[in-house]
Amino acid sequence: MHTLFDPEMPLWRLVSKLGDMLILSLLWVLLSVPLLTAGAATAALYDATVKCVRGSEPNTLRRFWTTFRREFFTGTLVSLIWGILLVCIFSFLRLLFQAALAHVAGAAAAAAAYFVALLIPVGCLCWMFPLLSRFTFTPTGLMAAGLRFALGYLPCTILLVAAAALAAAACVYFLFPIAFLPCLTCLIWSLPMERIFLKHMPDQDGRQ
Repeated sequence: MHTLFDPEMPLWRLVSKLGDMLILSLLWVLLSVPLLTAGAATAALYDATVKCVRGSEPNTLRRFWTTFRREFFTGTLVSLIWGILLVCIFSFLRLLFQAALAHVAGAAAAAAAYFVALLIPVGCLCWMFPLLSRFTFTPTGLMAAGLRFALGYLPCTILLVAAAALAAAACVYFLFPIAFLPCLTCLIWSLPMERIFLKHMPDQDGRQ
């Protein structure tokens, strides 16, 4: 019986990891509702997922809050800028789709091309906040780095966007996956991202 309830047993370690995923996902959702804090929350979610869920560091919530507070200013400012950009980007996409539905000449092809081109800004968004959790940036430096990584690692960017899009669709259509998919998405992202980040880390801590 003593070994059955040993917290180091694989079963209980798995249960603990799943509990961390649930808590981190719901905390991310809560902190992302104001939108302006979504960037810092995403950086904190990615960092805690990699170090505590994928890794073996204890104190998952402490790790999350430490990263959230540390990256709050940069994450919030970048979230504001990108929120405005995304509204403009998707508003124009909506106009193109409306024109295509109205059978305006060339509108369908333009809408399709524009939709494909969205891979770059959305991919940049996927890269930025995990980057923020690993390196120190100014807001403009973070946006520039996100663009460089999105273009420089384009196959990985496609995978990141696909994973985020599938997770978002599942949460919209079924709702309940929102309790675990944010953390699971970061876990999936980390598989290629962490290998790429290692190439750019100046020291063991990885912070410039």
